[in-house]
Amino acid sequence: MLTSQLRRASCLFLVAIIVAANSTRAEQAEESNKTSLPQLLKVAREELQAAKLSEREIQLRLRVVENVATVKAYFPHADGGRPEMRNLKYWTENDEGSYIPRGKPSDSIKDLWQTTSGIRCRKLSSLVMLKSLIDVADSKQLSKMDELLSGKVIPNDLPQQGIGTFFDRAHPKNGRVFQNDEFLPGDNVWFENPYFAKLSNKQQSRYLGQEGHHVFYIGGGQVMDMYARSPVAIEDFRRTFLRWRSVIIVAEDEHLEPKPDDFQIKGNRRVILKD
Repeated sequence: MLTSQLRRASCLFLVAIIVAANSTRAEQAEESNKTSLPQLLKVAREELQAAKLSEREIQLRLRVVENVATVKAYFPHADGGRPEMRNLKYWTENDEGSYIPRGKPSDSIKDLWQTTSGIRCRKLSSLVMLKSLIDVADSKQLSKMDELLSGKVIPNDLPQQGIGTFFDRAHPKNGRVFQNDEFLPGDNVWFENPYFAKLSNKQQSRYLGQEGHHVFYIGGGQVMDMYARSPVAIEDFRRTFLRWRSVIIVAEDEHLEPKPDDFQIKGNRRVILKD
């Protein structure tokens, strides 16, 4: 009996140690994230100042970097996994199953930084930039934004999907591909996955969302994915595509050897500074 009690006590003690260790690691990771954001913003500010931007635009772009690093979202997979989801207190589904703001759009968008949502990267990147505009808007600008966004699937239902109203589309200096030195912190860049086009229609439906990926340039030659929320060098980020199922399937079917350089940046959106 005594031996059995000692064993139970030992197990409980071991469990307590494991729980405490996991809690400590989680607290350390959270603290690391808190301390890394000021450093990210410092690097971004220095790069923006070197580009001789106005202080107003610098502040807006720093908000973009901060919002990328702090949005609470996961990528909803078409092939199983967690579905698209938002807080129904602030969002409602239309007849097509897309989400539109419930009440003031600015409040709905701000909630994405309070509760966890499942949103694909094209929509999420637009919402990140809109949140940054909301953060720096005065009451008149905020009222106009709410009016323009009300009842809309964002950005799908906006004129030109927000280009010319909220966002500007940059163009490569040469050809169709952006070079690494063409970005400023706060730019929303899009990496193309050329292997997606080689999939069958059925496979494309299964791997919907793997046409490419939207991330943000945050300065120092690094980008940040809105789901992983960790800074990664541009060249290292290209390597992540090599693990995508859409890439692996095409490579196996056509006996190809994918390389990181296959995944080039072919899109760049920027927030428009409001007067």
